[in-house]
Formats: sequence, structure tokens, C-alpha cells
Amino acid sequence: MPTQTKKITIDAAALFFGKVIGLVLGIVRLNYLATFLGLASFGILNFALYFCSLFQVLFDFGISQLLTRNLARDLQRSSEYVGKAMVLKVIIVFIASSVVGLIAMILKFDPISNWAILLTTIAFAINGLSMVLLSAFQAHRKMVIVSISNIFNDLLLSGLIILIITKYPLLMTALILSVIVNFFNLLILYIVYVHKIGIPRFKIDVALWQDFIRESAPIAVSSFGISMYTFIGITILKYTRGDIEVGIYTAGYKLISVLTLIPITFSQVIFPIFSDFYKNATSKLAKALQDSLRVMAQISMPLAVGIMILAPKIISLLFPAAFGDAKSVLQIIIIGDAFAYFAWILYAFLLAIDRQRICMKLSLFIALISFIVNMIIVPSWGYIGVAISVLISDILLFLSYSYHSIKIGFSFGDIKSFIKIMIASAILGITLSIFREWYLIPTIACAIIVYVISLSLMQAFGDQEKEFFKKYIGWMQYVRY
Repeated sequence: MPTQTKKITIDAAALFFGKVIGLVLGIVRLNYLATFLGLASFGILNFALYFCSLFQVLFDFGISQLLTRNLARDLQRSSEYVGKAMVLKVIIVFIASSVVGLIAMILKFDPISNWAILLTTIAFAINGLSMVLLSAFQAHRKMVIVSISNIFNDLLLSGLIILIITKYPLLMTALILSVIVNFFNLLILYIVYVHKIGIPRFKIDVALWQDFIRESAPIAVSSFGISMYTFIGITILKYTRGDIEVGIYTAGYKLISVLTLIPITFSQVIFPIFSDFYKNATSKLAKALQDSLRVMAQISMPLAVGIMILAPKIISLLFPAAFGDAKSVLQIIIIGDAFAYFAWILYAFLLAIDRQRICMKLSLFIALISFIVNMIIVPSWGYIGVAISVLISDILLFLSYSYHSIKIGFSFGDIKSFIKIMIASAILGITLSIFREWYLIPTIACAIIVYVISLSLMQAFGDQEKEFFKKYIGWMQYVRY
């Protein structure tokens, strides 16, 4: 068994169950918010999130990814790097919060939207500090801690929403709860870091900060481009069509954003591995990339096919009848997501091998195209126009990252494996089409079983997946006995 396969498998397994819980809790939380806040308030809540997300790069400036990469190459300096990075982050989030507040004032949103933006900004600032600690755990390969942190955050926020929003169905309720949960998460992460790794050495180190900013600037600009093409359409939609259409769009997109936890999780696992291999074992790098892309294909392709078919049923199950049109948004964006999942892997790979400037240029180019497309079609097509813009951006980004990865000598590996996955996904789609009028959960379960059997019969699983299943079966036996 290749060493990198074991590394990726063990870490992925550590995060897998936490993310599954997060997905379930996120969907439940989404249902409660949509039901008790109503279409307009649900739109404002999510607009504040997406508006702040336009500037999320300012709350991190690429520091977290850079910290993970550097620590993965030299873990002995963890307390030093984390302490100095945390002091720098305090300055960064203060500046970022001020910028977001100033821009919101200039744009002259209504008072309710301004309050929503203010509280969301506070949550972003706290989360920006937490990212330093999460990046350190990621570099130290303590994925169990990252998983537990994710579970705690999702469980606490979902529990509070379910308990309180029914009694106080107000927009401010959801926003204040988010701030409180983010603060407790930061506190717990710090305590765990001190216990597991050591006390961060908080110091002002202007020279190190300058190095951080210089190296992270391309990552930051790249992240800004990604935020622009992902969220600029929402702002244009609010200005041109109003909060109701923002609510419809976000109902469809919110499920996509919840599912985005999948590539984010996998990227968290493979990024420090890519960084380590690039520095210390370049011969293993190509195999790690090919394994990662194959596993992501096994997830993204059937997911896209399944949601395309089941979107009407999913939306009607999760949301009140007023949100019914969100099914079209979900169907359009999930097509692009099949490509976006690969783009996440390729983005992590390019950053790990010091190609952040390429990522920066590509993301800015895609952001410009997205802005132009949104300005042209959103005023006339509304939320459908935003969804189409996201679809176009995801495909272009995937093609761009793929081109540059191949250009520098890295390939996708065995194309036959991807063809087998496409065939198995088609079989899954046929199964769902036949049984889609049946109960949703049993239908999905049957389709997944058929999909896994199809992959097995075509021998489409690699060492990484076999190792994961082996460990999963071992854990189930342990739990049983």
C-alpha cells in the first residue's frame, strides 16, 4: 500500500463522519430557518452572509493556507508561528471589519440589512481567528480535532436554532446565535491547542509578518476572485430584483453550500500532504493527485446526477411551498458543482506546489467574466441568471486549473477509471428515475447500493478507497462488539 494512500485515507476517514453529521445538521437548521423566518427574512439573512463573503479574503488574507503549508514542512516551529500569526490576524480582522462596515454604509442598505451585515461581520472576525488554530491542527495532521470542532460548531448552532427560533422567530435571533457559537468554538480550539501542542508564543514580529503578507498576497487575491465570482451575483440580485428573489436563490444555493463541505474537507486533508510531498517526496506527488481526483469523481459525479433528478422532491421536503422555484437554481448549479469539486482539488494542489500566482491570475479572470455575465443577465433573468453565472464560472475555473496542471506535467491519471465512474453514475441516475416517486431516503439508499456495486463490478476502486472501506468495516465491528 503506497504511503500517501494511507495518509490520505486515515485523515479523510477522521473527517468523514464529522462532515456527515455536519451535513445533516446543516440541512435541519436550514429547514427551521426557512420555515420560521419566511422568504424575505431568509433572503436578508443569507444576503448578509454572502455580502460579507465577498470580502472574506480580508479576514484571512491567505494566512491560514500559508500557515498550514509552512507548518507541514516544519512542525517544530508551531507555537512560534501560531502565536505570531494570531497577533497578525487580530490586526487583519479589525481592518477587514472596518472595511466591510464602510462599504455597507456607502451602499446604503436598509437598516435591517445593515444590522445583519454588522453581526455577520463579527462572526466572520471571530472565525478568522479560529482559522489560525484550525490551520495548525491541519498541518499537525490532527484531523480528529478538526472533525470534533466541526461537529461541536454544527451541533451547538443547530441545537440553539431549533430550541430558540421557534419561540423567537426573528432574523436577529439567528445572527446573534451565530456570533455566540463562533466565540465558544474559538475558545475551545485555543484550549485544545494549548493542551495538545503548546502555548502559542504571542509576539510582534514585523519581519515575519512581512514575509507572510508577501507570500500570502497571491493566495489572498486568488481567494478574492473566487469570492467575487461566487457571491457578486447575490448583491446584483438584491439591487435589481429584491429580497424575495434572493430568498428563492439562496434556498437552492444553500444546499449546494452545505454540500461544498465535501470538497472543503477533502482539500483540508490533501493540502498538507501535497505540501509535504512537494518538499520532501516529489515522486509521490503525481500519484497523490491522481488518487484524490479519482475519489472526488466517485463523489461528485453521482451527486450531480442524483440531485438533478431529485431536486424538486428535495426542495419540497426541505422548504415551505413559497420556496418551490428554488429547484431550478439547485439543478443548474449542481451541474457546475460536478466540475467545481475537481477545481477544489486542483486549487489545493497548485497552492501546495507554490503556484499561487497562477491561481491568482485565473481567479481574477473568472471573477471579471462572472461580474460581466451577472450584470448582463441578472436584471432580466433574476435568480436563474445568477445560477447560470455560477455554472459558467465553475466550468471555466475547472478547465483553467486543469490546463495549468497538465502544462506543468501532472495528469488526471487513468481515464478509464473516470469513464467507469460516469457509467456507474448513469446507472445510479436510472435507478433514481425509476424509484423517485418512492420515499426519498430509501430511494437514495438503494441508488447508492447500486452505484457501489456497479463500481465494484467494473473494478473502479483504487487502493485509497479499498483502505477506507477496510477501516470502516473494522470500526463497525469494533462498535458492534
